[in-house]
Amino acid sequence: MGSGLPIFLLITCLQVLVIAAVTDSGDLSSLNAVKSNWMKTPPSRIGSDPCGGGWEGIGCTGSRITYMYNSNRHGIVRHVDRRHRRFFRAANSVGSLYVLLSPLSSTFMLENPVMSSSILQDLSQNKGLTGNLPSTIVNLKKLENLFLVDCSFNGPIPDGIGSLTRLVSLSIASNNFTGPIPPSIGKMSNLSLLDLTDNKLSGTIPVSDGTSPGLDLLLNAKHFHLGKNQFTGGIPPNLFSSNMKLLHVLFDSNQLNGSLPSTLELVQTLEVIRLDRNSLTGPILFNFTNLSNLSELYLSNNKFSGSIPDLSGKNLTYVIMERTQLQGPINATLFSPAQLQSIVLSNNQLNGTLDLGTNYGSQLVLIDLQNNSIGEFVQGTGYKEDLLLHGNPFCQKVRFSEYCIVPQQKNSSYATPTGNCVARSCSAQQLLSPNCNCANPITGILHFRSFSFSDFQNEGYYIPLQAVMMEAFKSDKLPVDSISLSVPLKGADDYLEVRLDVFPSGDYVFNRTVFSFITSQLNNLTFFKPPDAFGPFFFTLNTDNYFTGSNKSSNTGIIIGAAVGGSVLMLLLIMAGVYAFHQRKMADQATQQMNPFASWDQNKANGAAPQIKGVLSFSFEELRKCTNNFSEVNALGAGGYGTVYKGTLLTGVLVAIKRAKQGSKQGSHEFKTEIELLSRVHHKNLVSLLGFCYQSGEQMLVYEYVKNGTLTDCISGKSGFKLSWTKRLGIAIDSARGIAYLHELANPPIIHRDIKSSNILMDDHLTAKVADFGLSKPVDNNEAHVSTVVKGTWGYLDPECFTTGQLTEKSDVYSFGVVMLELVTGRKPIEHGIHVVTEVKTAMDNQRKKDSSNLEDILDPTLDLSKPLKGLERYLDLAIRCVEGLSAGRPTMNEVVKELENIQQLAGFDNNVEMVSTSTTYSETTEESSYHPYNKKVFFEYSGSFPHSEIELQI
Repeated sequence: MGSGLPIFLLITCLQVLVIAAVTDSGDLSSLNAVKSNWMKTPPSRIGSDPCGGGWEGIGCTGSRITYMYNSNRHGIVRHVDRRHRRFFRAANSVGSLYVLLSPLSSTFMLENPVMSSSILQDLSQNKGLTGNLPSTIVNLKKLENLFLVDCSFNGPIPDGIGSLTRLVSLSIASNNFTGPIPPSIGKMSNLSLLDLTDNKLSGTIPVSDGTSPGLDLLLNAKHFHLGKNQFTGGIPPNLFSSNMKLLHVLFDSNQLNGSLPSTLELVQTLEVIRLDRNSLTGPILFNFTNLSNLSELYLSNNKFSGSIPDLSGKNLTYVIMERTQLQGPINATLFSPAQLQSIVLSNNQLNGTLDLGTNYGSQLVLIDLQNNSIGEFVQGTGYKEDLLLHGNPFCQKVRFSEYCIVPQQKNSSYATPTGNCVARSCSAQQLLSPNCNCANPITGILHFRSFSFSDFQNEGYYIPLQAVMMEAFKSDKLPVDSISLSVPLKGADDYLEVRLDVFPSGDYVFNRTVFSFITSQLNNLTFFKPPDAFGPFFFTLNTDNYFTGSNKSSNTGIIIGAAVGGSVLMLLLIMAGVYAFHQRKMADQATQQMNPFASWDQNKANGAAPQIKGVLSFSFEELRKCTNNFSEVNALGAGGYGTVYKGTLLTGVLVAIKRAKQGSKQGSHEFKTEIELLSRVHHKNLVSLLGFCYQSGEQMLVYEYVKNGTLTDCISGKSGFKLSWTKRLGIAIDSARGIAYLHELANPPIIHRDIKSSNILMDDHLTAKVADFGLSKPVDNNEAHVSTVVKGTWGYLDPECFTTGQLTEKSDVYSFGVVMLELVTGRKPIEHGIHVVTEVKTAMDNQRKKDSSNLEDILDPTLDLSKPLKGLERYLDLAIRCVEGLSAGRPTMNEVVKELENIQQLAGFDNNVEMVSTSTTYSETTEESSYHPYNKKVFFEYSGSFPHSEIELQI
């Protein structure tokens, strides 16, 4: 009978189906205008009648569309270009149409669409959104919440954004916005959350002056989150007043100077103050006793003077004031506040006698006074918790003291305990929940910006957090079986990072609606209030390709549902469907055995193709066209893996395509495992994998195109850039953060195995991105973070691997230490047969011996040495620690990041980049130069007469 029968039956049924279009034509037009900005939509949206066709994610009241969501694993918002006017006009014109867009993060679902006419946008964690934020966004007058967290926007914040006076939440953190804060934001009288964290904003903090508004007018605001920017000037005294309701003032990691304004003590609602990592000066004079609700105070890495202030606030639990240049003796009453748990005053100039006596709070568990000038210590009685005095003169007088030992980093391997589960194994991509069920959880990282405890193993902190989160899920009637918290660690920005797994109940996966709502709520500060020990938070999603293979949609099923006109036709259709399904199943099984990527076919309507920042499946024909048939003109270079081509996708996006040569191709299952691993690795300092091709015997990887060359080019001057000292520090920090992510937050952790300057690429803003980790070694939890495949490059390779036959995360640390030395010396790792590590060690030893040698002799001659390079010696000390011969003596990458950030604070933040020729622009240099990040020839030219040979030993 063949395949003709089901087709015949299908056509017969369609001929008798008459379904009237019921969707309002105006709503449909607006919907289509918005939909045109998506590259993919949920697979069930078939036909042209959303209300009559039962489109997934479309809700209707009669003929009117009343809400819409687009799940983060199916819709991709394209680059916001000149078409944005139509996009935003459509979004604002529909009145009661709730355009709830969340293609890569989450979707807010409104409880009662008829009761409101606001349009709520959540486009967070969508790296595909680039360019300037369109000025036409100010036309969305009904907008109440705007979330654009972790996208790729740049340029200024529109000046007129203050006209969105209904806004309650404005969160545009983790982008690349530049320029000042628009004073018009002060007009947003309803604003509660202002989160501008982690951008490149500059200028001063605006306050009103009678003619222009400012942030001091935001009397209903509870959160000022302005950290990790480039703000300058003082903190305006009139920014704060007693009429404010602020809970959190987070101004950390900027370039603010001047003294602390005494008006801060007027805001008696304050719970958290973070002013650390700035250049604040003068004595700390304001009275903390007036801030009766203050629990956490961060003032580290500033340039204060005078003595320790009175810290007798009744709720103060966590005080961090290290590296603040405080002087004078320590008053015994400092430790007496009843709620005080931790106080860190290390690396100051405190002196005299430390007398604990008996006047200390019962909650106190940590006193850190390392590296001060304390000459005497009176222990007192009863205190048995952590007391750190290493680096004080007192420790030179006593031969043995438990307080003078260099503290060892504590293991922070907390994990939510599981019940008494019978031993069982779960299938791929599933985990065992605390309630002993195998399921596919939502996975991500909770980042707590101001936590107040130091014992990361203490379950007493996490159990209440789990309880309040589960209560929030239950209150919203979400199908959550259980949650798991694990792997807490202190991140590079002094944030506490905790892995979160949210397990579904009733099934092994969440449906798209619930998935979108949960991921949205986890970034909603009103969804749950964590215990005070954790402070404000945000959530980043690690779960990629969540719906891969989980949605078995069927066009036949949709037609059956619509064919309600006759029982005979229904029976025939069912028979046809069963037959087709049986045939298709047999074909799929055969295909899957031959090709494990069958379920990732981009032409299927099952929604399984991974999305941006996961992996898109490209056909061979698509990549052939976008590279001009893989022409040599498009070839960027060749390496051990194969040839790399520059390509332009149909969307206009530039990409770099690595086409494997015959000898380097992996088995199909190994290649699929590689893709699945890389699809879970997302960080702004890692080159992003955008897609792959596995077709016609080809294996290709599609990466974002990074056009400003390698770090090798920048160091050698071939890229046309002249790097200042502070910019070199910034590049080191960028690179270190990317590697630290691979080691500590990738799941599973990844050992790069080939860190070198030619594997660090520079983007348009000279932000460093680590590359080629795609050919790295994933670490199984049972392998103790060890790789027995020794791969690397001479000059960078960990010497310990030749005796152990293994590479570990500390091997990457060694290689990075060599890169750090390259950055500051401008020398090749091995030059004229001498290793740069040996050269620098010799120079530093000679300087310590006050020999005639000068450190300037080994520095890059292009560095401006007319003024001191602040932090240079600490930088070199750190690099030398990284290249210790024995791995046990090396720091972790997380420790490297933190120390580099401290050095950067000391050096300042000018981030100057000069062109060797002032007439050459970034793009001109890149286009005209014959050197390219993907061209391995550049690497060998840089290496001179002693090329770095790549080696790989199988142990």
